[in-house]
Amino acid sequence: MEQQIVIRARMLGKVEFLYKGKPFTIERNNTTKVNQLLQMLIYYPEGLTRDQLMVNLFQDEEIADPSNSMRALVFRLRKALPKAGLPKEDYVNVKRGTYKISPNIKVECDAFEFQDAAKRAFEASDSEVQLKNLEIACATYSGDFLPGLSGIEWVVTVQVRLKKQFDKCVKQLCELYLLKKDYNNLYKVSHKANQLYPYDGWQSYEMEALIELNKPKEALKLYEDTERLMTGELGLDVSPKMKEELEKLADQMQYGTDEIDEVKRNLDSAKEDLEGGFSCSYPIFVESYRYIKRVIKRSRQSAWLMLCTINKNTNDTEKNREKMNDFAEDVGEAIRNSTRGGDMYARYSNNQFVILLLDIAKEDCVLVQARINENLSKESRKRYLDYTIIPVKLENAGTDNDTDELQDIVRGE
Repeated sequence: MEQQIVIRARMLGKVEFLYKGKPFTIERNNTTKVNQLLQMLIYYPEGLTRDQLMVNLFQDEEIADPSNSMRALVFRLRKALPKAGLPKEDYVNVKRGTYKISPNIKVECDAFEFQDAAKRAFEASDSEVQLKNLEIACATYSGDFLPGLSGIEWVVTVQVRLKKQFDKCVKQLCELYLLKKDYNNLYKVSHKANQLYPYDGWQSYEMEALIELNKPKEALKLYEDTERLMTGELGLDVSPKMKEELEKLADQMQYGTDEIDEVKRNLDSAKEDLEGGFSCSYPIFVESYRYIKRVIKRSRQSAWLMLCTINKNTNDTEKNREKMNDFAEDVGEAIRNSTRGGDMYARYSNNQFVILLLDIAKEDCVLVQARINENLSKESRKRYLDYTIIPVKLENAGTDNDTDELQDIVRGE
């Protein structure tokens, strides 16, 4: 009996064909007509009619002789595969107007494996069987189907269908992990989904996992990154679920073990801190801001928000990140020494601080800026600091919009 030829096809997130574990290419560009013909024959093992192939391959292109064009492509494919190192074989079977891969070819394809695992998962009546198959499906899916061909109609149709299946699998798997309180795996699957599709809201599961794993700093960074992504690129707010997680995070960061050293420093230097601004995490800053607005609304005190931004442009290398962090720590210390005990500040991002200045006139805010510059450890650093000042809106205190101006200033609006 003639031995089957096994072709391994990767079509999710990347395009790659392997024979005996080694990649092979038939033409340098995966988007050529010959490559597209191979991709279709592999993905549709039951075959396609000539008309279907013509529509998929040429779409709206004007072809003088369609029959001759198809014959030429099949001929090129049959010649190209042995030339790429595969055994001699007909490879393309044409019968009664239907084109399919030769029956002597066994195809292993990640797209099939994903679809089969997803199907088994949602047909399972046992939760453990469903869990196992969902894990296989989510591990197998590594990105859009044939990503280099996103402008081709048949590819887009498959991309959308598989993406919907992936979304369904991820959501179900995350919910099962939550039921089992398996937060390590919840983080892994939601983090992967977020990396693949950052605009789809998987950050809420990822953030919940980080909070339950007692990693508040990582959770806060994820929130900040998500907020910048959603507002900066889409003009949208973060999801209500992310905001709920932020509330939980604020409580954790108040009492979290990794904040003990900072709390101890605050206790040991209580007198010194009373003479300078109050430093806190950004989630606590937000909640404190809401409360302070309600208090000062009665007294009609003036209050201002100041954003201090380090605008020094550095490449994202470990050495430069260390330099930026050192710079930011210097700025934080300068802010503390330049503000009063009733003022409050927080580090919003790696290069930004937000400051609440109470009972102060606008013209005096300029003096605060000057003091911050003066208190920097290095004179040259003040060249890289930018300041933005806006008034606190007391009229929206106690409403759902009580942090609007705070959100505006950190977003640069």
